[in-house]
Amino acid sequence: MKFLVLLFLVSCTQVTSLNLRKHQFGIMPTKIIWFQVAGLEQEQIAMLRFNKSGEQRTSFEENLCVGSTWNYNLYNVRSSAASSFLSQITGKKNIKESCEDAKLKPIWNYIYNNGYNTLIFESGANKGESLISLNECGDKKFLEPVYFYSRTTPPDGSLTYFHTEELPFNNGKVFYNRSCGKNDCGSSILEDFRVMSEKMQRVSQKHLLIVRDFSFLHALENKDLKKARSILADIERAYGEALSLTASNDYLVLLTTGDSRYVEMPKQGKDWFTFEKEGKNADVKTRKLTNMVFASGARAENFCGMYEEAQVFERILSGPKQQGLELKVINPFRN
Repeated sequence: MKFLVLLFLVSCTQVTSLNLRKHQFGIMPTKIIWFQVAGLEQEQIAMLRFNKSGEQRTSFEENLCVGSTWNYNLYNVRSSAASSFLSQITGKKNIKESCEDAKLKPIWNYIYNNGYNTLIFESGANKGESLISLNECGDKKFLEPVYFYSRTTPPDGSLTYFHTEELPFNNGKVFYNRSCGKNDCGSSILEDFRVMSEKMQRVSQKHLLIVRDFSFLHALENKDLKKARSILADIERAYGEALSLTASNDYLVLLTTGDSRYVEMPKQGKDWFTFEKEGKNADVKTRKLTNMVFASGARAENFCGMYEEAQVFERILSGPKQQGLELKVINPFRN
């Protein structure tokens, strides 16, 4: 009898913490904020960490769960960031970086019928990297039903927005930040993110907000480490605001990377001082074989460990049986 009582007590025990912090497992996210940051690698956070005073940490270090994904698909080892991000949002490995990819079904198509609205905010994407290119493939409307905003130079005659004005809100349309020129924008990533996040909170009880940044990677490729650090600091502030929302149990905040680059940092104090001041004395290496994942909030526990990048999609939708956003209900591998 004592053995049966002990067995019962053990079976009822619940784990209520993750990464030494309070966490409730199995909660279905009704609000998802997903950052996709091209080029980012874990050690690059040192560019911000060593600027902090004392024991102050960056928002990137406040995650409940850290994971990594393999950077390959059926066609390439060391995939481009655009390819990795597309694999993550479609759950597919067969990314060709052509109009063939427009036939794939992205996550927002699955969750729309469950009441989720989707807003995508791209920063610094060139034509080949932007999801806009897939939306222009034949009669496919890859971005339906999505609210889409771009921080790139507005084409002639395009629809525009600016962060100090009421955000235009038309799904299936593309709006460009009209303050953006060839080298920079008149608003920060944080300012634009804040406007879009607040808008989604007001108009949609269930939503997915995707922030896609390629400007950080481009700065690394140009070996402009001073600019790269400035962009990373901007993203970090936006990410910190997103993390603050996870105080509400129904938020999932996710950060995934693509085309992660190894940056060899200075090894001595004098070289580090020059790096801090001028962005010199650091060497950018080729893309890595793995990418990084950070997660906090509802279902953060799904993102610990090591897995293929196409499985990010599945881990957002998978969880204990609940009514709503479940892979068992909206199975992308059977549609």
